[in-house]
Amino acid sequence: MTLSLDTGEGVREGLKKSSAGRVIASFRKAMYIRVGAHVFALTIASVPSGPLHARMNTLPLGAVGDLVEVREGELRVVDRIVPVSEHLWVPAANPDITRATGLLGTVLRHVPDLTLGTAPCHLLEDDLASFLQVGDLAGACTSVIGRGAGLTPAGDDVAAGILTMDSMLGGHNRVMRKEIARTAATHEISRAFLSWAAVGQSIETLHTLLQACSGGQEEAARALRARLAQLGHSSGLDLAYGALMALRYSPTTPDSARFFDLRHTQNAHTQTTR
Repeated sequence: MTLSLDTGEGVREGLKKSSAGRVIASFRKAMYIRVGAHVFALTIASVPSGPLHARMNTLPLGAVGDLVEVREGELRVVDRIVPVSEHLWVPAANPDITRATGLLGTVLRHVPDLTLGTAPCHLLEDDLASFLQVGDLAGACTSVIGRGAGLTPAGDDVAAGILTMDSMLGGHNRVMRKEIARTAATHEISRAFLSWAAVGQSIETLHTLLQACSGGQEEAARALRARLAQLGHSSGLDLAYGALMALRYSPTTPDSARFFDLRHTQNAHTQTTR
């Protein structure tokens, strides 16, 4: 029996209207579906919650090309009803996001490979900084989208991190971010993830990592970084890297917060109260 755990907003939108579609990709942990104009994924429980994920204990049987239908709010794969949870997942708000910069940078500094193609990591950061510091969000995203390997190319994950953070910072308007996602020169699964990143929604592990970094919780942040490292070839870490770049170089980030590390403040407070 398939037990559904939680559902992202992208899945909910895809189930609103009766429509037909197909399975467009199928893996051990996830089945990607296109229904009408919507793309989302059925995933097993170990996959993090996210806007495009309907998590469940077991995946339905199905292969690429199989028929999918939405009928009166019910999802059918190869004419079998697939229960989708009514528990809606949305990321928690993080009002202190600029406090995450220092610890996030410390945690990700040990990532062995955040490169795209053969470009060294520091050159990639320089390139992104040159766009982000002048508020050229489209330039930053376009410079990396489609580059790298994987179901979602590494560059797409970096761009998704940038868009997610720009939304959280209120840097550019939503219409601009959504247009960047809509016109991205990549495949439809990546565009779907980018579209939700444009409204500030990514996978749960990234949001939880940012919260831990905002609160100066180094042990928790390192544990969450390890969980991100298990996602795809390097997808989770590339996603966090993009978020860090936007946080560090966005014109909307206060100068005092660009390399701010809350742990230093906490340590100083502890010393003065002893």
